[in-house]
Amino acid sequence: MKGCKEMAELMPKKPRTLHGSGSVLPELLAPAGHWEALWAAVENGADAIYLGLKNFSARAHAVNFTLDDLARLLPFTHRRGVAVYVALNSVVTGQEIPSVMDTLQALSDLGVDALIVQDPGLFFLCRHHFPSLPLHASTLTAVHNSAGVNVLERLGARRIVLARELTLEEIQAIRRKTQAELEIFVHGALCYSISGLCLASSFRGGHSGLQGRCVQPCRLRYVQDRKSGYFFSCNDFSALAHLPHLRKLGLAALKIEGRMKDAEYIATVVRAYRHVLDTPDDRVHVAVEEARDWLTRAPARRLTDAFFGKDPSKEILSPHRSGSSGLWVATVRSVGLDGLKVDLRHPVRVGDRLRPESPDGKEAPSFVLDGIQAQDGTFMEETSARGSVLFTTRTPVELVTGARLFRIGRKPLPVNKLWQSIVRDAPRPLSYRHQWNRHESLEEHFFRGPLNVRRLTPSLWIKIRSLSDLGRAMSSPAQRVWLVASRENLEKVAKRRLHEAQKKRFGWALPPVLFEKDVEYYRKAVAWYVSKGYRAWEINNWSHLDWMFESEKIFLVAGSRMNVRNKAAMAAVAEAGCRCVVLSWEITRDELREIVADPVPSIPVVSVYGRPSLFLSRIQPPLLENRPLRTLRGDVYVYRREGPLAALYADRPCNWFEKVPELEAMGYRTFLIDLGESFTPMEAGQWERLLSAFQRRRADGPYSLFNFDRKPIPNPKARRSNLQDHEGKIERFSDMG
Repeated sequence: MKGCKEMAELMPKKPRTLHGSGSVLPELLAPAGHWEALWAAVENGADAIYLGLKNFSARAHAVNFTLDDLARLLPFTHRRGVAVYVALNSVVTGQEIPSVMDTLQALSDLGVDALIVQDPGLFFLCRHHFPSLPLHASTLTAVHNSAGVNVLERLGARRIVLARELTLEEIQAIRRKTQAELEIFVHGALCYSISGLCLASSFRGGHSGLQGRCVQPCRLRYVQDRKSGYFFSCNDFSALAHLPHLRKLGLAALKIEGRMKDAEYIATVVRAYRHVLDTPDDRVHVAVEEARDWLTRAPARRLTDAFFGKDPSKEILSPHRSGSSGLWVATVRSVGLDGLKVDLRHPVRVGDRLRPESPDGKEAPSFVLDGIQAQDGTFMEETSARGSVLFTTRTPVELVTGARLFRIGRKPLPVNKLWQSIVRDAPRPLSYRHQWNRHESLEEHFFRGPLNVRRLTPSLWIKIRSLSDLGRAMSSPAQRVWLVASRENLEKVAKRRLHEAQKKRFGWALPPVLFEKDVEYYRKAVAWYVSKGYRAWEINNWSHLDWMFESEKIFLVAGSRMNVRNKAAMAAVAEAGCRCVVLSWEITRDELREIVADPVPSIPVVSVYGRPSLFLSRIQPPLLENRPLRTLRGDVYVYRREGPLAALYADRPCNWFEKVPELEAMGYRTFLIDLGESFTPMEAGQWERLLSAFQRRRADGPYSLFNFDRKPIPNPKARRSNLQDHEGKIERFSDMG
């Protein structure tokens, strides 16, 4: 069997250059959620592919790949000079760490070109145990500024995938101030919430978007007062028109979103972007128009400039539609018991998924086309571009005359050719080890101390948002009081000054999203406050560490937005200087119990009360603030504008007061009442009632337990790729070529 080193030599190292100029082009990076999409991307000019495995991928609903699949596809892609990046970009639990280590061992043996990771624990494990694996920081790490790039580069990331919420000017500024490889998304679907900070799907039913299981609550219909719509549903993004400029910025890669897309979509989009990237300056604008025409054949929502445009909120949101707009392929002429008589505009084939839209713009559920009958009564698999035919479906479809049908998905074509090519290039797959043989040594890397939490003194922390609550918080029995470090609060406290006894209990909680224009202000503010004796700081984004590395005197805490749910992640933030870590809001009882079963690398803090933002977005929806917002199943939320951001909250807090005795029995000693995302200052009497409820271990009023009682949700049932049907034919094709 060929080893990974030998196969790596088959991959050319020379990057593409623009014809006639010699300038290096950014890599065109395409998604592959299944074998057919991989083939389409390679054949249409992708320089690199990113894909997920059956586990630990942020697109768990895609078909995805097995390690055995990788052992075959790597020789296939490397012979064509195409790199393969494996997305291990979900947050992992402690119970999954042994399986993660086995996976990392296999990926190291196979010689994948890079891993895309989000979880701090995966950074830690790769750096200490698999240092030869190149790391790319996922967009889920929420990097919005140059400080975040600098920190992640120091932590071992070769490339940083910038957040999708950045403007073109912000990307340019980050590029000027940093040296690391930068990657940006240029095409595909958009999330309403900032990537890496969305809790909505998890809160709604335990399906964490950070673990690849998002059920897309942003695509639901909501009702506020008498107004109804898809208020958080986003159109798609296309930077095609900006490609002539983007290719000259010195970016490492331009990324296409779409691991859930079919092969035809991938082929069309990759071909369009490849065409524009390779066209010289004097003809590039013609190429853009040609590529735009090709993209009209790729089913998608309306394409927009998103954050590259002048009015992102107006451009991006599509409150009247939730799904993919798709390609208009037919119009319904009549509806009968035998099916739908339609007039064709574009070719269709059996297996296509169609989305109906009535003449007045209302949508109906999509359906799969099961049969096509010509006017002479014969059945066909595929139509021509024009003409009239009869569509049949297995499930009843209620439509009216004049309804338009849009193709939003396509069944893959047979893949004999693909399988033959793969087997020809890899008649014998690469070898790899199925297990990491040093699991017994993991614990010694997970702590420095060690730290037995049961021996710690019980402690209550309170976090507040409004400076008007500071006096009452300081008068409470809390051992530590945190204030959100908004610009307003930073400037007011600078004038007010706290005395030394207050400073010892006081801490600043940095906000999770700071754009490039904020970086210098916060850098100076942190330095000034540290010089005045303010030592306690809570970080909620990797960028915050860029202002903390130099000081040995700072008491550093990793906040809940660092998404820590396992001991390896605790070790990662401890290594970065954090003495304590506020565990993720998404954490479950079983995960909490596992974390403190053995000594820990830093002090774990559990949030036992709070109302975290479920959506946090740069997109302002057409809604009224502080008014109830309901889903059709009765969930109630509240929208509020938070400076340049929009936030969505549940109508009730998360309250674990009644679980505190159980948490104490596990070994936890430090608890946080988090009012840092509360709407308004506390009213008279609320402080007393809240503290009394905590002391009595009672949860009063309506509340949510978030994921506390939930059990792990298994990965979606694996969908089969067409290629898997050919695996039994491997020996027949092995002798070819």
